[in-house]
Amino acid sequence: MAFSPANHNAYEFGDFRILPAERVLIRQGKLVPVTPKVFDLLLLLVQNHGEVVEKERLMNEIWPDTFVEEGNLSQNISILRKYLGKTMSGGQYIQTIPRRGYRFVGDVKIDAADEVMIEERSRAQIVIDRIDGGYLSEGPTKAAHIPIDKPAPRWNPVKVFVIGATLCVFLVAGVIWTLGRKGGREAGATAAPPIKTIAVLPFKPLSNDTREQYLELGIADALITRLSSIKQIVVRPTSSVRKFVGTDYDPIAAGRELKSDAVIEGSIQRLDDRVRINVQLIRIGDGSVLWGYHCEDLCTDLFTAQDSISENVARSLTLTLSDVEGEALGKRYTTSPDALRAYLNARYYYGKRTKEAANKTVDYLQTAVTLDPQYALAYASLSEAYASLAFLHVATAREAMPKAKEAADHALRLDPTLAQAHSAAAFIKLTYDWDWAGSEREFQKALSLNPNDSAVHDEYATLLEVLGRTDEAIVEVNKARELDPLSLLISRNTGRAYYFARRYDRAIQIWQETAEMDRSFPAVNNWLTWVYEAAGDYTQAIESHLKQEALEGMNVASIQSLRQSYDSGGWKTYWQRDLELHQERLKEPLSDRYEVIQLYRRLDRADDAFKWLNKACDERSIWLIWLKVDPAIDGLRSDPRFAELMERVGLPS
Repeated sequence: MAFSPANHNAYEFGDFRILPAERVLIRQGKLVPVTPKVFDLLLLLVQNHGEVVEKERLMNEIWPDTFVEEGNLSQNISILRKYLGKTMSGGQYIQTIPRRGYRFVGDVKIDAADEVMIEERSRAQIVIDRIDGGYLSEGPTKAAHIPIDKPAPRWNPVKVFVIGATLCVFLVAGVIWTLGRKGGREAGATAAPPIKTIAVLPFKPLSNDTREQYLELGIADALITRLSSIKQIVVRPTSSVRKFVGTDYDPIAAGRELKSDAVIEGSIQRLDDRVRINVQLIRIGDGSVLWGYHCEDLCTDLFTAQDSISENVARSLTLTLSDVEGEALGKRYTTSPDALRAYLNARYYYGKRTKEAANKTVDYLQTAVTLDPQYALAYASLSEAYASLAFLHVATAREAMPKAKEAADHALRLDPTLAQAHSAAAFIKLTYDWDWAGSEREFQKALSLNPNDSAVHDEYATLLEVLGRTDEAIVEVNKARELDPLSLLISRNTGRAYYFARRYDRAIQIWQETAEMDRSFPAVNNWLTWVYEAAGDYTQAIESHLKQEALEGMNVASIQSLRQSYDSGGWKTYWQRDLELHQERLKEPLSDRYEVIQLYRRLDRADDAFKWLNKACDERSIWLIWLKVDPAIDGLRSDPRFAELMERVGLPS
């Protein structure tokens, strides 16, 4: 049966008082912020003071229905002794009775607890117990400050996702402790392969009645952000795991698909004034559960708890982590629950990569930075969100990119150590400022801070492509693909690197593989059109282009007229018909300028092509950065106007 400490007595010993009903330990009028399991352990010993409490009884009553090793008990005893210090005579309050258990030897007084006044109390604290032995945090957890004459605050939905963010700190500690644990195995046991890659899967809802998908992904995303600060392991990015949101996935199958050595999978459920979370770390190779916890306590001041927990996690991992990694692991990016909620919503919509979601992403991030003007991570994400407006043709580059630049610069001013801020700044310098040297400096700084960030490797590869360093670009983008094997975007960009290197067969192979991953992923068909054209396979180029037109909503009659144009008149007739069908769209300010340039180039209308190239340059079109390497405009390179255009963009010949 579980240990039930609540009663109406107070226990006194030395400078300490225990209030079981309030679940608090007081020393000279001040709260001692012990964790619940340590509190339960102390109370059980005090209630049986002078008697030996057997180890088996302690473990059964403090950790009911949970298998724990004896080391878990001894470690909590050690923590408790640190809190209590010495007795008046200089001895320990808790004696170890070899091979039996422990005995509390302090003089204990029992009286009514109702008249006791304390400066601060904690209604509840979140703790996690290791199933495989040991305790996650040896340091104190700060208690919430709740005046005695005020009721505890009621639960509100904002706290649900904040609990998830705070619990991420616990998760990090448990995961890394598990990964770094090498010396405690039995002699002669065969060592399991080291875990080098982890995927954090979206949390599953235990009930669909109150489910919130942004929270299910948001908790995983928060944990991914923290774990990614550790250079010794590779953490699959949120973009790879978001496909599992809302699905009843098999964690082993998901881990294999993600090419991970282990996965973290969990469930979440809100129950009135509580949140129930279960999490496991599972080795994919044999399906074994390496570490896990169950928690359903309510913490009334999660940010205060997060401060102390982060410090204790960093301190407990000093043998595994560098000082910089330890600091990043426990870093808090905001103190506002509402700002964090807005940020997590933004991350959920950003991953959708649609025009509709792009505006929602910006709105949520603007809310986040309004609520917390010091939120550097939200500013870095806001920079990415503004840039996506230009890439998705929701806004022009002239409209969106200066805002993206301002947000990135602000993030850097707030936190120069934030890798995401450096990568955001690098991307703006690449795609809008056309500052190639500055972009490379920022990318290299971002990679020095987080060498396992697949997105940064991918974007750095883009810079190398732009500069004609295609062999280096291929290395970088393949590194990104290795880190994030399920990313459609990175897969597409891998093919692009080979295309710009004029390795068409390999580019075709990769883009066909990308299409197999998701046939509705539209950008692949455009690139396949260009690479088949460059390779001289016009029939396949036309087929890819028709697929793209269908995905973009062209009606059946228009698609049929295009096909007939090619069958009757060939390549140029096809594109002439395509130009006629898109005349109205070409007038739109958000139309794809590069597509227009390609149309005129295919029709040998060089004057029109250069007119639109210069128009694109005036508008700072993102696509112009590839002028130096793009095979699609090889036919224009001999024209003197091309050299002038290269000079305007700032690209070396």
